[in-house]
Amino acid sequence: MTSIDCNKLAEQLRDGLRATFTELMAENPDLSFYTFALFTDDSLQFAHAAANSEEGLVKTLERYNADRDDDEPVTSNNMRWAYGDWQFFPIEAEEHLAPVNLVLQDNFTAEEDVFEAQIESLWKALLKGFSLLNEEGFFGEGDARSKITLLVVGHLSDETVDEWVEALNPEDVAQRFLDWDYG
Repeated sequence: MTSIDCNKLAEQLRDGLRATFTELMAENPDLSFYTFALFTDDSLQFAHAAANSEEGLVKTLERYNADRDDDEPVTSNNMRWAYGDWQFFPIEAEEHLAPVNLVLQDNFTAEEDVFEAQIESLWKALLKGFSLLNEEGFFGEGDARSKITLLVVGHLSDETVDEWVEALNPEDVAQRFLDWDYG
């Protein structure tokens, strides 16, 4: 495997997420999005976009509570960050993230020593790419930005998720997520 250009990978992720989220918001102008995420796993086999809206959360709660037999309803606190139940999980936009996924797949299928040598730089490049999109103001500024939480989701450690939350979000937004109980 050839050396990875991490700056190029970061730019490809930024561009892919921008295209994916732009299309998503254009197709759903009446939704109140509260989270945008990168969905992956701890070995970085893939990268997909994900998102949810307040309206999607309400539908999820209605669906879960309609099927319950006990007196304890499922609440928004229980489901807000349950990415597998998000309205847009994963977002079907493979073409936008194809260049990123080619690099990730090449690393995943590489010899173990190559995989291990490159995985940390891949994580850093993906975080940088998502950060670049945020720094452009794509998710808004001020009050508008404080309504959006940027995440990495998937089969990941709580520590990884928390590190990304702190790196990608204003302090008040990050703290709101960190105060949530993983339960």
